Parts: sequence; structure tokens; C-alpha cells
Amino acid sequence: MTKQTLNLIFTFCIFIVFVWGAFTALTFSRLAQFFPLYVSIAGSIVSGIYLVKEVIKIRKQKDQGSHPKVLIIKPIIYTGWIVGYVITISLVGLFIASTIYLISFLLIESKFTFFKALYSTGIALVLITVLSNLLNIAWPQSVLLGL
Repeated sequence: MTKQTLNLIFTFCIFIVFVWGAFTALTFSRLAQFFPLYVSIAGSIVSGIYLVKEVIKIRKQKDQGSHPKVLIIKPIIYTGWIVGYVITISLVGLFIASTIYLISFLLIESKFTFFKALYSTGIALVLITVLSNLLNIAWPQSVLLGL
């Protein structure tokens, strides 16, 4: 499968999500449907235009015969990071999981120095704490720590 084919499939899925969102928003009360309906319509239009543009581009390149192969390892690695983060959140809570995830991701994937990773993680944790207090957000509960 080529990168363009995967891009086309992803764009089609995004288009379907926006169309589904628009139809779902129509079932909301009149006042509640305003924002989701118009965002879904705009997303449908933009993703639909992009989808048509990509199909035309692929058809033109089909005549030239150039198809670069897809590198699948990096996306799998990043998906693993995200899945690991979500699992860690459910096990130890958002604050501890964010600390572990940010430090390890910045050190391993981003090749930050330890000081930069620690500094960046500290800023992120301060922002999470401030936004949690200002917006009164109830973060996911921990399974292991019972927090």
C-alpha cells in the first residue's frame, strides 16, 4: 500500500466522520445543534475538496508510474507511545502518567537532554494543574492508586 493510498483512506474516514457528525447534530435541539452542525459541515466541505483533489492527483501520477512505499514502523511506534500513555493514565492517574510519559518520550524519541526534558515536563505539569483548577476538570481515576 502506498502513502497516497493510506492518505486517501484516512481522508475518506475523516470525511465520513464529519458527515456523520452533521447528521447527528441535526437530532440535537435547535439551540444545541448550531456549533456541531456548522463545524461538521465545514469539515465535510474541506475534507471533501481535499479528497477529490487527492484522487485527481493520484490518477495523474498513475500515468507516470511512481509509487513510493509506506514506512509503517514509525507510526506503529508512535501509536505504541499513545496506547502506553492511555494505559498508564488508567493505572496511575493523569499527573503521574504525564510525568512518566513526557520525560521518557522527550528523552527517547525527541533526544532531549535530561535537563530540557525535566524543564519541559515541569512546564506541562504546571499547565495541567492550573487548567485543572481553573476549569474544574475531573481527570480520569487511577486503578492501582485509587486516586
